[in-house]
Amino acid sequence: MKVAFISDIHSNIEALSAVMEDIKSQRIEKIICCGDIIGYNANPNECCFTIKSLGIKTVMGNHDFAGSSLKDLNKFNDYAKASLEWTNKVLKKEYKEFLLKLPKTYKEKIGEFDLFVVHGSPSDPLYEYVFPQTSDYDLKNFLEKTKSDIIVVGHTHIPFVKRYGRKLFINCGSVGQPRDSDPRACYCIIDFETLRVELRKVKYNIDSTAKKVITSGLPRYLAERLYLGR
Repeated sequence: MKVAFISDIHSNIEALSAVMEDIKSQRIEKIICCGDIIGYNANPNECCFTIKSLGIKTVMGNHDFAGSSLKDLNKFNDYAKASLEWTNKVLKKEYKEFLLKLPKTYKEKIGEFDLFVVHGSPSDPLYEYVFPQTSDYDLKNFLEKTKSDIIVVGHTHIPFVKRYGRKLFINCGSVGQPRDSDPRACYCIIDFETLRVELRKVKYNIDSTAKKVITSGLPRYLAERLYLGR
């Protein structure tokens, strides 16, 4: 089985649409989302509609929670806080309810492998960052404590793959606001028969997304950073 993992869409419908088109060409049997459907960009309702209508398994991200509830805003920088307040004003009630009902973790056995999916980390599902430089000791500890063979996270917007024998710790990157200095949308495919992992990069219409950010009244910086991928 080949499974696609997407994360950190952040209200970027152009990036999400481009990734979904790419997924169609990859013989994918399932899509799982690591959270943060909303925040930063200008199309939260459209992105929620896409994820919900396709029945994509999704865990809650910190922006999903804060943008729907306006709680924990003190945990965000000024740009993120402004985008969350804007998002809360335009987000439809049905999608606020949808986001607030999302689970914080998701487990599934695929073939012979136990999969664990979370936005941040197993110890702090919404807010802890796991970076490429996070120690192998900590990553192995996460795998051991969750009794998982594969953990997939998001949150940092920086993709990486760490392999420990037949165990994997993966960050699938960001669809809607990459931060690895590559502005293309990023997602991950895992082949659960071969354990092959592919981090895929997809071009999308950044100009369209950036223009909507600016015209909507969101901070201009959120448009500018899309071109930089950071």
